[in-house]
Amino acid sequence: MNKRNNIIIAGIVGVAFILFVIFVYLPYADKQENLNKVKQSYQHSSFLRDSLNHIPDFTCVDQNGKTFTKKDVAETVFVAEFFYTECDAYCPVTSKHLAHVQQLLNKAINFKILSFSLNPEADSVPVLRKYADTYKAKDNMWHFLRGEQSDIFDLGEQGFFTVVKGADGSFKGHSDKFTLVDKNGNIRGFYKGTDSIQMQALIQDINYLVFNNEVNE
Repeated sequence: MNKRNNIIIAGIVGVAFILFVIFVYLPYADKQENLNKVKQSYQHSSFLRDSLNHIPDFTCVDQNGKTFTKKDVAETVFVAEFFYTECDAYCPVTSKHLAHVQQLLNKAINFKILSFSLNPEADSVPVLRKYADTYKAKDNMWHFLRGEQSDIFDLGEQGFFTVVKGADGSFKGHSDKFTLVDKNGNIRGFYKGTDSIQMQALIQDINYLVFNNEVNE
């Protein structure tokens, strides 16, 4: 009788083990293998650098009239640019390219675009809302921001390194470059926003940073 019971128990254990392998271990192993394959498929471009600088704090208002601060991009990969809606030089092209970047990225990834207005006096919330609609900005991904002009100038020059001020602190100009920031708030690269080839590199590096962040968490 004990021998029979032992055989039954052994059989149950064996069946349980087989079921565990089929329904738990194999799916997990396949998932890990697929993750490793995807990870290997995402390689960064030559534009991605080691940490260059840590971005400072900031407080702004977005196109929906909501307060937006550095905390809203905590542990988030994002791209920053400086523009103004009445700009007729770089801005129409860079905005078009950012719209393209937005379209090509998976809407579910942890990523944002921050467009800081250099002319907040003219770029009111309604103006930013209209501009955002023009480029079909997704509110959960692309934020058009306004704040105190002097603060924005300082942020662009000393924080993201894409704005130039005069000796008197007045605005002199801004570049057409985008700044890529990783989830730790560190600048990782600069990309010419009017160059379609560099935009492809930007998309590649965004995916690389976002994917590697997600895998390692």
